[in-house]
Amino acid sequence: MMERGLTVIELLGVLALGAVLAGGALLGWRRVEAALRLDRALHQLAADLQTSRVLAIASATRVRLVFAIGTARYRRERLDDDGRYAVDLAIDLPPGITIADANSGGDLTFSARGDAENGTVTLVDRRGTERLVRLNQRGRITILASGA
Repeated sequence: MMERGLTVIELLGVLALGAVLAGGALLGWRRVEAALRLDRALHQLAADLQTSRVLAIASATRVRLVFAIGTARYRRERLDDDGRYAVDLAIDLPPGITIADANSGGDLTFSARGDAENGTVTLVDRRGTERLVRLNQRGRITILASGA
């Protein structure tokens, strides 16, 4: 007569294997989540740059994004009738993402025609992974890998 079912040893082996697989998946998920958060921040910044460009053209005035290095926040400013920039909007990056560098002097400015100055903003996550958003003189926005 053949017995059916699992022995205690077999059951413990299956549970141990399941625990190892779950632990590996959890470690992998943290890396994936961090990469997704950085990607979301890059696309948010690119969208805010495009919105700023459209706003500059539509309002026939200069609009800029100002970056504070080492923080998770930047702001949009518009040139008023007195020739001074006024804060229009403050924007927070996703948690764990900070501005590592902005080689344009800390701001990216669009003219009333939608032209811009060349500049690159570097974002970094908690793992130290850096990605860049580049803006060229024609207002084209490109997301790049680190060091590109």
